Amino acid sequence: MKIINIGLSLLIFATACQQKDKKKDDQAQMGSDTTTVAAAIAENGTYQYLKNGDTISLIIAIDGDKVHGDLNYNWKEKDRNVGHIDGILKDGILLADYTFASEGQQSVRQVAFKFSKNGAVEGFGDMEEKGGKMSFVAPDKLAYDEKFVLEKLNQ
Repeated sequence: MKIINIGLSLLIFATACQQKDKKKDDQAQMGSDTTTVAAAIAENGTYQYLKNGDTISLIIAIDGDKVHGDLNYNWKEKDRNVGHIDGILKDGILLADYTFASEGQQSVRQVAFKFSKNGAVEGFGDMEEKGGKMSFVAPDKLAYDEKFVLEKLNQ
């Protein structure tokens, strides 16, 4: 009788361990699916903010995790910034170098955009000059301003 009880206990223990491992595998799979979904939100095309005479236009082409395109700021009664971006898309966030012309001078600064089902929102944070360009001090701690949502335009 003791042998049967020990055998049943071992069988229950082995089944519980297999269920625990399967649950971990399922959770890991779900986590990777979530990352894929977040990254899939960013699409090739045009994103635009247009309100009160202010315009932000972002046109991107995505190739794997690399992104390039054009970014233009046209603020009402201020100088325009017209330029090009090259960056990396990771977990639905684009971190890119923005090379632009403003007031007749060419500059480079980092920009960040977080993509969601509603469009893209620009990230802001402390910056410092590094190697001739303005870069975020802590790119992982940016604030995203929901007042300026760039909506995805259907083409």
